[in-house]
Amino acid sequence: MDSQRKTAIQVAREAQFIDNLAAFMRRDFETVESAWRPDVVMDMPGRSWLAGVHRGFDDVSRCVLGLRHVLASENRRTTFLHEGDQMVVRHDIEVHGPDHVVEMTLRVRVRYDSEGKAASISLEPDDLGLFDHVLNTVLRNSQAS
Repeated sequence: MDSQRKTAIQVAREAQFIDNLAAFMRRDFETVESAWRPDVVMDMPGRSWLAGVHRGFDDVSRCVLGLRHVLASENRRTTFLHEGDQMVVRHDIEVHGPDHVVEMTLRVRVRYDSEGKAASISLEPDDLGLFDHVLNTVLRNSQAS
């Protein structure tokens, strides 16, 4: 349990993160767009079909929509750590493939600009090799269908 008091900005960032997750799940892109800079950058490490640096709202949104097809996070542990203009979210997830359901922690590092909008997002799965394997299996199966 975090014994330090949170600032109003930190509490707002946490609430915004939770709201954005829910907004993406229901495809409410206006809510997310209002919280991100138009030139937001997201870094997805690895060798999966979603890996790479995604630039701009549309490109980052497409990547997040791809993740939506393989990630589940209902009723999972989420913790927040604040470091200056950044927030690190540790989020327990399930990665779903055609033959796999893998539990792991996904770290999401969000850096904010001076107006409080997300300027960059970095994703760090606990087991990048396994994460990539499941995502690439999903792609192979969808191409075979």
